[in-house]
Amino acid sequence: MEFTAIRAALDLNPMEWSLLQGFFGFGHEPYERLSHLCQMEPEQVEKALPGLVSRGIVRAGDDGSGGDSSDISGKWYGLAPLDEWLTAAEGGDPDLLNMEKAMLVRVRRDRDLKGVTICASRDVRDRAGLDPDVLAYTSELMPYVDLRLGSKCNLNCVYCLLGHENRYYRRLEEIVDDLSLARRQNIERVSLTGGEPTIHPDILRVVTAARAMGFRKIILVTNGLTLSYPGVLKRIVDAGVTAVGVSFDTPDRETAEELWKAPVFDRVLKAFEALADFPDLTLGTISVLTTKNIGQVEDLARFFLELAKTRSGPFVPNLDFIMPEENAWLYRKELVPRLLDVVEPVRRALKIAHDGSLPLTFRGIPPCLLPGMERYSFDRYMQILRLVRDAREGPVDNVSIEMLRSKAPACRACRLRKECTGVSRSYANLYGTDELHPIEVKP
Repeated sequence: MEFTAIRAALDLNPMEWSLLQGFFGFGHEPYERLSHLCQMEPEQVEKALPGLVSRGIVRAGDDGSGGDSSDISGKWYGLAPLDEWLTAAEGGDPDLLNMEKAMLVRVRRDRDLKGVTICASRDVRDRAGLDPDVLAYTSELMPYVDLRLGSKCNLNCVYCLLGHENRYYRRLEEIVDDLSLARRQNIERVSLTGGEPTIHPDILRVVTAARAMGFRKIILVTNGLTLSYPGVLKRIVDAGVTAVGVSFDTPDRETAEELWKAPVFDRVLKAFEALADFPDLTLGTISVLTTKNIGQVEDLARFFLELAKTRSGPFVPNLDFIMPEENAWLYRKELVPRLLDVVEPVRRALKIAHDGSLPLTFRGIPPCLLPGMERYSFDRYMQILRLVRDAREGPVDNVSIEMLRSKAPACRACRLRKECTGVSRSYANLYGTDELHPIEVKP
């Protein structure tokens, strides 16, 4: 959702619009936190904020409740009530404008409602343009509820999207309640994530409960450390796990341990050894691409080719371009490359894997930057939705998710515009969107 009508009606430039989208994600916060929360450079916030305040869109005050806004620093900021500025916005196509207004109202209304994330197959018109192995893999696993068991982890990776929030375990009752919500919507697959789900004290109870509630596929997403201990994987599989996704960024020990901030490389290798004893398990891997490891991505493809020899079940590894949020935002200058600097190493890695009949995929890199590799863009197979818990029991929202993404104006003419997620809004704030270009421009 590009919100072209509301941006024009409010007369917002790109930086003001990006900052405004950030404000939809929180209540009132001090000026000093806005850069981190909105994933914008401090000077961008300093330049864009006065325009939002002067239009009455954002309210400033010493305690977040109002006050003089002549000095932007040292104050708290939050969205003004929508009926004070959104309702009055006019101009352009009234039907499109009213639709966009309604969507923003819903995003703001549902912000504090409890809900769960759903990963579902994307509706692709040209299914012949998809890879059959990747399509079979995603069809087996989706749709699934992406269920976070908490945020505690036995690592603190430099690119982690959870950052330095207060780490916690969710109560078993809460988790089961989310599983029940998903089952009431006839969802039969669940992915257990974290933090690190295997260190949750009730992990086996969660898996057993999911199986008893009728979940046919139970996916465990893990950094692999716990699986390195003898017998752990067998207990988890016996409880009902049917698929595993392992984070693995590089076969280079020094780089891996720098990214993971812990000397645990050998333990992760032992996790892959444990998985070799369960060759029928569906397996996926997630490799976060950063400035630190992009030069090793071809070796990573070779590592996955060797790993594939131990598998008889489906195995689809994925190269995931770093999202500059939370930890990754703090280390953005060290970790986040430009997309144009990664596409050639990624292309070579994809060719190595594909020549060995391994369906290596990529995510977070718009397919226009890898022409000829469009069928291996994982974003084309998956969409992320939010299932909100309220009195209506289950309205599905993807607008709040899409507000975290950005596209170039030229993307509107692209053949794949409905299947491509563009770049993260945080990446666009760092580097812009000029790297993107449409595929097969419409006449």
